[in-house]
Amino acid sequence: MAGNKLRAPKNILIDFKPSPRQYELWKLLQPNYCPVCGGDIEQVLVGYDINHNPQYRPECTHCHNQNLAQLILGGGAAGGGKSYLGSVWLISSCIRFENIRAVVARKTLKSLKESTWNTIKSVLKDWGLKEDTHFKINNIEGTLTFWNDSVIIMKEMADIPSDPNFERFGSSEYTIAMVDEVSEISEKAIEVLFSRLRWRTHETFKTSRMLMTTNPTTNWVRSRFVQDENGDKVTPREGEAYIPFSVFDNPNIAFRQTYEAALNKIRDQATKERLLYGNWDFVEANSMAIYNKFDGAKHLIANLKESVYDPTRPLITSWDFNVAPQMSTITAQIDYENKKVYILEEILGKPEEKENNTPALARKMRTKLYRDKHVGGIDVTGDPAGLQRSTTSEDGVNNYTIIADTMGKGILRPKIKLLKKQPPQATRCEFINEVFSGYCGWEIMIDLRCRRLTEDLIYQLRNEDGTKSKAKVTDPRTGVKYERYGHLSDCLDYLLCYYLRDAWYKFKSGGVNVSILSTAVINEGFNY
Repeated sequence: MAGNKLRAPKNILIDFKPSPRQYELWKLLQPNYCPVCGGDIEQVLVGYDINHNPQYRPECTHCHNQNLAQLILGGGAAGGGKSYLGSVWLISSCIRFENIRAVVARKTLKSLKESTWNTIKSVLKDWGLKEDTHFKINNIEGTLTFWNDSVIIMKEMADIPSDPNFERFGSSEYTIAMVDEVSEISEKAIEVLFSRLRWRTHETFKTSRMLMTTNPTTNWVRSRFVQDENGDKVTPREGEAYIPFSVFDNPNIAFRQTYEAALNKIRDQATKERLLYGNWDFVEANSMAIYNKFDGAKHLIANLKESVYDPTRPLITSWDFNVAPQMSTITAQIDYENKKVYILEEILGKPEEKENNTPALARKMRTKLYRDKHVGGIDVTGDPAGLQRSTTSEDGVNNYTIIADTMGKGILRPKIKLLKKQPPQATRCEFINEVFSGYCGWEIMIDLRCRRLTEDLIYQLRNEDGTKSKAKVTDPRTGVKYERYGHLSDCLDYLLCYYLRDAWYKFKSGGVNVSILSTAVINEGFNY
């Protein structure tokens, strides 16, 4: 046992003065403590399950509050002091209680050792605790053991296809946990780890307690704790809490001033809003998504349309004809000389407005283009399947002829430009990722207001075969099942495969330089 080799310190020099926001989070993490009134916590019998087993619920003995936060998110700006607070919490808990097991976790052990693990060791040093005297570190096992047998355990939380249910956790039991950069981790991984928080819980914290930290992102973390897909504030579930942070919540004034000065020099508004102010509308990459090279800090640009849109140049419109959750289009212009793709707007045909059909959405697009005084002509591209006509339609009538007829032959001058068939989905998604990474010198810039496209790029997961996992959900109002994600990103796929066709063909050919020359119209596309 560690106690045979290590000894308790005579003095611990704890210097921790939390900011008001840090203290708000700190109170939620304290053992046997009601954050409402400061009263003690006890487990109260609330009933029995179908097998007649007793069921208990934590309750404050003083104010009888039962909504006690156990799954807690500290989210927002980088440098706000979230990870430092978590490190202090883990260490102080291990000092306070003997023989507890505290987990510190991140997606990979490498990233954990380079970040939070170093913060933990720095706090120990600042408090006058010495390695091999008051604690010992086993780098192979990833543990830090104190003189009283309490231990901090490193955990890797990455999803592994061969272990989808996290069986590698086995029957392990822990007391408390901190998960850093939780946006990199799946919701299932968090729930599995939370279910393991039961080691000496009753004797110490009374309730399971897990702290999660992250910078703003657009995935399950945001939708569960912060805001829904419409941008509306989320009411936390019972037993859950969210404490927002900005860099101004860091109590270290010198650090705050230096960090703020550095971020204020960043010209990219997305990065500044996300990292300085903790704005959740400004997102970064989701490594779990099929478009894992998309990075909001890099590719999202505030007021892009106002800065680059030229109404005298051709405008590309890319269409997807699914009717639920909406019919989808995006507009774009391309600067071939400087190899820049500008995604300017998303125009949605919403069912509640009876716009999720081709004629209605085409009319909506036409009105918008007239309002923008667009005189440069338009290209119409998108899903090649839109060429298929219904048996109830007249010969020659399909989605694209409807769009062309609605736009008219006047000032808009619509030209239909299509691939002859859909590019293989797995290959084209790989290509889009490469373009996001700068393939052949190309750069993609997306207007920040393309909110649904951004969510699509972040949320759309990947099947094992590399295709899009277009999982269906049920609309609670109508009972209709539909694919929530994938439609707007399909618009982007078709657009880039067609208009960046030299790069696309080079990618498909394994890096061989080729040149494709054509002026494709409705029956003259590219067949790869």
